[in-house]
Amino acid sequence: MALQTAQIDRTQVNRFLRRKGLTAIADKSKSGHLQRYALMPDVVFDVGVDLGTPFLYEAFPDTSFVLVDPRAESRAVLKDVNTPKKAQFFETALGRTQGRMTLNIPFSDKGEHGAMASLSTRTDRISSSFTRMETREVSVTTLDMLAADFPGRVGLKIDTEGFEDEVLAGATETLKRTDFVILELSLTQRFSSIAPPSQIITRLAAAGLEFRDVLRMTGDGKGGGAPRLMDVLFTRWHTPAPAKPKT
Repeated sequence: MALQTAQIDRTQVNRFLRRKGLTAIADKSKSGHLQRYALMPDVVFDVGVDLGTPFLYEAFPDTSFVLVDPRAESRAVLKDVNTPKKAQFFETALGRTQGRMTLNIPFSDKGEHGAMASLSTRTDRISSSFTRMETREVSVTTLDMLAADFPGRVGLKIDTEGFEDEVLAGATETLKRTDFVILELSLTQRFSSIAPPSQIITRLAAAGLEFRDVLRMTGDGKGGGAPRLMDVLFTRWHTPAPAKPKT
């Protein structure tokens, strides 16, 4: 007996969600969605690489990638089958100026949470689940200094756990030749001294990069309606809207 594929009645699903005061939001952090913007960077910087960003690598398979993370463990991403062949890894943090800073790496009963490592101090409710904090002194450089060796048009992804605005502050020259930025935008005060969303949006707008799309949104973790953060796509204003997917 052949297996039958279940059909989803989208109208019924949407009607049910509306009755519950909910709505379905697509997760657009997919290579196909990003490719529909027809972006053509010469080099893409993945800042805060952790274990890698597969959808970004898949979107630009023939592009050079610069992978940046202060944790030595993240170098293992170079061995991943999803990592582009033209990728280089730099073990450093990025910030407003050169120097050294303390990286905070949280641990819980489940072990190390490398993806939550930050140069900022976490203050949200998630921090209460940590059992200890490992600290490391790490080198810090600026994106402008790092990018000087990589000419051409730039794509940029930043996920640095509350330190995104500091990375942008050290990227004044690089942003002038940047065609897109994918950035984790905090909508709550998740870290001490975190920049408000308007500060980041204003900084990118001054560089000619506009808020274009929400790729992913994370709730408050308590069942409430307020989002905690969003992965946002910024592009040049003249960049066409994404083409419709092929059917």
